[in-house]
Amino acid sequence: MSKVKITILFSTYNGAKTLPTMLDALCASTLPKDEWKIVAVDNNSQDQTMEVLKSYQNRLPLEVYFEPRQGKQHALTSGFRHLEGELVILTDDDVIPEPSWIEQFLTLADEQPQFSIFGGLIAPEWEERPEPWLMKYGHLGILYALNDDLPEGPISAALISGPNSAFRRSILGPGYIVHDGLGPDATVAQFPMGEDTAFALRLEKNGARAYHSRRPRVRHIVRKGYVNEGWVLRRGERYGMGLVIIRPNLFDGKTKISGLPIGSALRWLLMAPASFVLKGFPLSGVRFKLLWAQSVRQGILRQFLKQRSTSNSAIGSKVGADQ
Repeated sequence: MSKVKITILFSTYNGAKTLPTMLDALCASTLPKDEWKIVAVDNNSQDQTMEVLKSYQNRLPLEVYFEPRQGKQHALTSGFRHLEGELVILTDDDVIPEPSWIEQFLTLADEQPQFSIFGGLIAPEWEERPEPWLMKYGHLGILYALNDDLPEGPISAALISGPNSAFRRSILGPGYIVHDGLGPDATVAQFPMGEDTAFALRLEKNGARAYHSRRPRVRHIVRKGYVNEGWVLRRGERYGMGLVIIRPNLFDGKTKISGLPIGSALRWLLMAPASFVLKGFPLSGVRFKLLWAQSVRQGILRQFLKQRSTSNSAIGSKVGADQ
């Protein structure tokens, strides 16, 4: 009979650079290795990810699987078939867990029996130190899933962050169910982000409650280049795309023309010339805040256009089938 109490599940795409740091940290876990396991799903990586994962199988209770369909949702759905234990930790391939990380989640679940979703502390592990303007004005939770400002206690599932979250298996169901097209996909240049939030919110809607604790700790590796303005603004666009999917209520009452929220479209148009000029100015907080808002609006409009195109294609296919 299996003694596994908890499964750590993550997907990875081209994670060969960060995986050794993560897996070395897990080798120092304080929980006996027969009481937990790792399910790692290689999502069709093009680097040495598979070789790195397999090289740790003699040191960790690690199961490695391959999912050829690109996209985090497909990879985690594949991983869901291999869960064991009462708890599942969902994380990423670029975290550095504390030695007591797994044990702390088990203790937390025992202490808080009325909760089924748990979040832990996420601190940064900078490969390149951000400029002061980004530390002061950047939305670090959106950008890097940092949450050291969250107090201990009950929270909305919307505040659960993917790199450090745990769930009772009894509430999960058969698969990692989120909105189609939401989340990382190597075949898409700009994808709507927020798949972890959508997953937790679906469980909350079904009655599960969320709790945050600062005791299960990880550091999130922020790669060199992820602190430059170009990357940050592209992240803002992905955030805007995700808002349309995750929080459609924000747009339900908005006036729309040709399927686009007219307010967002007009503000984007009015700010387009100013944004072009601003990019020639030195980096500053005010400059960043204006460009960030424009990037989020651009993401919102991009997603509405995408949905309109998908809807028109579906209508066209139906008309063609009916003729």
